[in-house]
Amino acid sequence: MANCYVHTDASSVGVCVGCGKFICENCNTEIKNKNYCKNCIEEIFNENNKKIEKLEDNNRNQQPMVFMNAGGGGGASSSSSSSSSSGGGQSYAPRYTKSKVAAGILGILLGGFGIHKFYLGKWFQGLIYLIFCWTYIPSIIGFIEGIIYLISNDEDFARKHDKGYMRAG
Repeated sequence: MANCYVHTDASSVGVCVGCGKFICENCNTEIKNKNYCKNCIEEIFNENNKKIEKLEDNNRNQQPMVFMNAGGGGGASSSSSSSSSSGGGQSYAPRYTKSKVAAGILGILLGGFGIHKFYLGKWFQGLIYLIFCWTYIPSIIGFIEGIIYLISNDEDFARKHDKGYMRAG
């Protein structure tokens, strides 16, 4: 074998996977069964430090995330801004307690067992679906109901199936 590129009088024990140069026992650093010379280790360390510093800079300069409620009831800030803009009268956003998307997907996938009916609080109908699930008739009806739920208007769905629904007023 050849001699180390740093210590020319020492025989090499391997080749650096970073630069391809022969290295001796003193110059060798083994990481995950791979040999590296001290220069390549230093370069890798410096590159990783630069990446870490860049990520820290990005985190320092990043604006805080603001989450907005797009479909449910209004928070304190939205109700106060809407009441001040409407001349003192208080207005409310509609409040939904059941999701038509969840009910529709449950009806399509698990309608044969009446899971969508249990979700909507219609326990008796859910039990009927569960008792007759072996006939596959509840599966067909649940599939159709699931599609109807998904294509229906939010307010129509809430009026028919959501006991906790409160209209905007």
